[in-house]
Amino acid sequence: MQLTKKEIFFTGLALLAMFFGAGNLIFPPNLGQQAGEHLWPAILGFIITGVGLPLMGITAVAKVGGDLEYLANRVHPIFSKVITTVVVLSIGPLLAIPRTAATTYEVAIVPFLGNASDLSLAIMSFVYFTIVLLFVLRGSKIVDDVGKVLTPFLIIFLAIVIIKGILYPQGTIGTAQFELPFSKGFLEGYNTMDALASVIFGMVIVNALRAKGITDKKVIEKATIWSGIIAAIGLSSIYMGLAYIGATTGSNFTGDNPGQMLSYITTTLLGPLGKIVIAIAMSLACLTTAIGLVACCGNFFSRLSNYRISYNRVCIITVLVSLLLANMGLARILEISVPLLVTVYPIIIVLVILALCHNLFKGKRMVYITTIIGTSAVVLTGLVEMIAAKIGIDFQMTNSLLAMIPWHDQGLGWVIPALLTAIFGLLISPKTKQQI
Repeated sequence: MQLTKKEIFFTGLALLAMFFGAGNLIFPPNLGQQAGEHLWPAILGFIITGVGLPLMGITAVAKVGGDLEYLANRVHPIFSKVITTVVVLSIGPLLAIPRTAATTYEVAIVPFLGNASDLSLAIMSFVYFTIVLLFVLRGSKIVDDVGKVLTPFLIIFLAIVIIKGILYPQGTIGTAQFELPFSKGFLEGYNTMDALASVIFGMVIVNALRAKGITDKKVIEKATIWSGIIAAIGLSSIYMGLAYIGATTGSNFTGDNPGQMLSYITTTLLGPLGKIVIAIAMSLACLTTAIGLVACCGNFFSRLSNYRISYNRVCIITVLVSLLLANMGLARILEISVPLLVTVYPIIIVLVILALCHNLFKGKRMVYITTIIGTSAVVLTGLVEMIAAKIGIDFQMTNSLLAMIPWHDQGLGWVIPALLTAIFGLLISPKTKQQI
């Protein structure tokens, strides 16, 4: 059975909507404002991590016919369980899902209320997650629901904001607020969490295609990759548009909250109507992402329990935990996300790159093992340093060692160790043609 071009297109739109959530809306305008005259190097870095890495993740998943757990098994089964659980919890109930609800509240609800309150956040979160659960419990129909119903509305509302902002800029592009714009954009792309989600979302797409009766692995692989390309084109276009209007309209914004900045931009561009437009766009963006993430949690933890816990039950538990954590508020959730992302992201990036280069080093397990060990050693040391600094402890020796690593000050200190340990793994690998 073959998929039609129309079916692949709508599958790509569904994937776009799953990726496009809270961070995808609030971070590009904020980056554009801060990058100023260095807008394009910054947005290039953002697109590499915010679009390129997710596309690579989708491609890697499509080629192995599974998800992150399949990829990580190439290192070790225990590592696979641990890293997959950490990633699913990160993009699930402990961080990303609550963030979608908190962002929706900040951007779509608070402007109409005038001020925020714990009660209004609690009520909104309950309604929000009830809607999410109704979609998620539809199981295999999620992709069709999201791709054909929610995504077109999301694109229309975003197009209104971006086109108006490009045609009628409300300010001028200012001076850059930071050095090294490419590195800043590269690291800012981590905040979308899409590279983490890609190695999980890929399985949602694969399962949806199988539910349509498609069994040919080549057809599924091709359709999944093309869906990823469609999503990547859409994301890149939206990011560039949002970053540009952030660099122009945002030059008049004096606040420091990314969510408030987005509200300011749309109100400036569209007047009172802007509040309604961004409220609808944000709600749709966050809902579609939350739906995909809750479904991923349901699939993963049900499988992890050998299906002793049903998909529906896991989804309900995920929604309840997310509902509780969403009430911490957006600022607190974003604060917690930074150390987690700078630790987990490099490991996933390296794992995806190794999977795509699998045949180049003949799939030797030792290459996977040494590279992941080298990368993990650097990022975990950095995590310890970050935590120590927050509680007032100064590890001078650790700081000095990390400072010696190239690009450490740019947040890319793991790159050279990953490369060197990959070469080391290749050199000490047994001379065999077998692949894992």
